Amino acid sequence: MEVVFLIGSIQAVFLALLIFIKKAKMLADKFLAIWLLFMGTHLVFAYLIHEGLHLEHPVFISFAVSFAMLEGAFTYIYVSILISKNQQFKWRYLIHLAPYVIFTAIIFFTVFNSEKTPSEGIYLLFNEPTPVVLLVQLLDVFLGPIYMIGCLVKLKKHQRKLSRNFSYTEEIDLNWLKYVIGVMTLVWGVVIVVNVLSDCTDIIDNSIGSDIIYGSVTVAIFFYGFFGIKQQIIYAVPISNSTTIPPKQRKEPLTDQYQKSGLKKGASEKYLRQLLQYMDEETPYLNGKLTLKEVALELEISSNHLSQVINENLDKNFFDFVNEYRIDFVKQKMEDPKNNKYTILSMAYDSGFNSKSGFNAIFKKYTDQTPSQYLKTL
Repeated sequence: MEVVFLIGSIQAVFLALLIFIKKAKMLADKFLAIWLLFMGTHLVFAYLIHEGLHLEHPVFISFAVSFAMLEGAFTYIYVSILISKNQQFKWRYLIHLAPYVIFTAIIFFTVFNSEKTPSEGIYLLFNEPTPVVLLVQLLDVFLGPIYMIGCLVKLKKHQRKLSRNFSYTEEIDLNWLKYVIGVMTLVWGVVIVVNVLSDCTDIIDNSIGSDIIYGSVTVAIFFYGFFGIKQQIIYAVPISNSTTIPPKQRKEPLTDQYQKSGLKKGASEKYLRQLLQYMDEETPYLNGKLTLKEVALELEISSNHLSQVINENLDKNFFDFVNEYRIDFVKQKMEDPKNNKYTILSMAYDSGFNSKSGFNAIFKKYTDQTPSQYLKTL
């Protein structure tokens, strides 16, 4: 199984290099590359311990004992950066590194500040652990699953935010990350089971358990690197090519979350009329990448107010509002005999949809029929 450790570490370095040379990198890409390098390093140290070489390199191994604490923290920070609007690293993220720093300092002090040699200290650390080391082992196992839960909660909030700001979800909904986090959650489940069975029973040997765990980590590295390379910037808003408003001429600041705006009912109804007229006359919904902010720029109102107008007057979010127009448009196309020569998918693309799966899901949501079923009823 030594090959697994080698493959995983090489794969991590290779994927990190691909991300570093990726064009139009965002902060999340750079952080993912650093994280992949860390995962590769983690596998190298796991290999050293697996081969019993940790006794020859006590200094390095002392730093690696608590590496597992960082895996969950790296996942959580990566997700936080990926879904943030401004793509900035926040210093509060460093608090997630505190458990590793604290316990590594304690272990380092324990190993190198005793009458025994560092090699003897490392041996005792692994074979006669102190209460502090037992606590480290406990956190190594259970801190990761807690972070996975936190990641899933953040993703759920992110997907709700998308429906308020975007008319599409392709390539920005981060569903791939949900599946990868699911894989990592399974890895942490394996970690828990392996540790229980190896520590409390003789069913699984420690070396076999390590092979299973780090083999799973190798698979996770591939998914993170592969999908991370493909991930595009989420909150980069393309500027529409018509009547955009220079920043100095905007009447109100554009923000993406509701605030206590004090929007009066009369003004709200006025904005609604402007919005509906704009949708009918300019058909912006045919733009498959339409965003709330683009529409707000065209109407010369804040995205806050526009979102509030749609939500309070129509009881919808921006995603549903725009896609209902698209569904009506594609239905008109399907009902027109002139379009019989076109496929359903081509009509969907002409109506502002970006993918077959997205179109099918949205069409059935609003009509309770698949596009093919609806076409047969005409």
